[in-house]
Amino acid sequence: MEGKDLNFIRSLFRRYYQSNFIPAPRDAAHREFGFILFNMEGMIRHLSFRDSETLNKYLRREVPLHAFYSSAYYETPDAEDMDSKGWIGAELVFDIDADHIPTACKDEHDSWKCLNCGESGKGSPPETCPKCSSKRFKVEAWLCDQCLEAAKKETIKLVEDFLIPDFGFSLSDISFNFSGHRGYHIHVENDVARELSLDARREITDYIRGIGLSPKLHGFSREFSSFSPPDLGDHGWKGRLIRGIYNFVNKASFEELTAILKNKRIAKLIVQNREIILKSFESSPPRWPPIRGVSIKHWKILAEHVANDYACNIDERVTSDIKRLMRLPSSLHGKTGFKVKSLSFNELDDFNPLKDAVVFNYEPVKIHVFRAPRIVLNDTAYGPFNDEEVSLPLPIAIYMISKGAATLLRSVN
Repeated sequence: MEGKDLNFIRSLFRRYYQSNFIPAPRDAAHREFGFILFNMEGMIRHLSFRDSETLNKYLRREVPLHAFYSSAYYETPDAEDMDSKGWIGAELVFDIDADHIPTACKDEHDSWKCLNCGESGKGSPPETCPKCSSKRFKVEAWLCDQCLEAAKKETIKLVEDFLIPDFGFSLSDISFNFSGHRGYHIHVENDVARELSLDARREITDYIRGIGLSPKLHGFSREFSSFSPPDLGDHGWKGRLIRGIYNFVNKASFEELTAILKNKRIAKLIVQNREIILKSFESSPPRWPPIRGVSIKHWKILAEHVANDYACNIDERVTSDIKRLMRLPSSLHGKTGFKVKSLSFNELDDFNPLKDAVVFNYEPVKIHVFRAPRIVLNDTAYGPFNDEEVSLPLPIAIYMISKGAATLLRSVN
């Protein structure tokens, strides 16, 4: 942003911070704060505030584009040398971002361009450029109701499938924030979580993401073929894998099974004996389905397939970082103008970011949109737009201008 666009957005952010009181996070005096300001390169960090009052004085004076605070606690949070801060402990934090979740809608609204050769395409970027094999891309990702819904479901999955049953955390230990952009931040705060080492946090991320998961060690091996298969009620990955196979076999078509097993005969046997297979897994104790030709090797292949669906898409870099700066709750996200909103777990289900995280009124603003896909805001769809002048509600105008996809013309009274 430059000139009138930057001044326009900054004046709106100033109005927000002057008329709203932003509560400081717990134990604020032991947190490091960082800010990215308008029209300034880099981040200002190594700041500390003793309470909410001093924090709000800074916000109202400086009007940041982005505001952050540390998940870690320090003895001297404003020390500029990280080793001198005196690390006390850190919350266990998770970042779930729509960027990391494969959704079909990305082909409609996201795009990429290779920074080496200029090759471009729709959707999420490939691992390497198909033309020059470069891994450097410019990615243009947009807010989307479908992407945000997927991120919310992944957040609920993290809590209900992993944090509570597998790690024993309680909801009273966990807090939730909509990031203000494309996902959610989950903070776990108790004495055990606070003291976890970097290596322990990496182990947790690998477990949740299913990294290094071996179905063989969970009963899917010839060594265990004379024993019962995992029970549908088993905890951890053992139960997760067998429930995944059960649900997949219950719905899978012949074509889907063939694609995974690479064997039409085995796929046909599973389809023909679907009811027998399901009842075998349902029985108490469960037993391996008595289908001649279908061996534990084939169940292992299916277990490897369903593991991807039952793992959780978290950003491993965030969780394993014991000194991470996270978005400050109730601040504004500089790429969207939306509020970083704190939520209870019960509020998550009905939360609609494209409605409930909007803080500005819906007065119309005239902008020139260079290019933008269809966007849904407050249950109303706008666009797509291509090099045209339009009057749009203020929250959408802020979002498009902040992304550099539009420029301000004038407000419409």
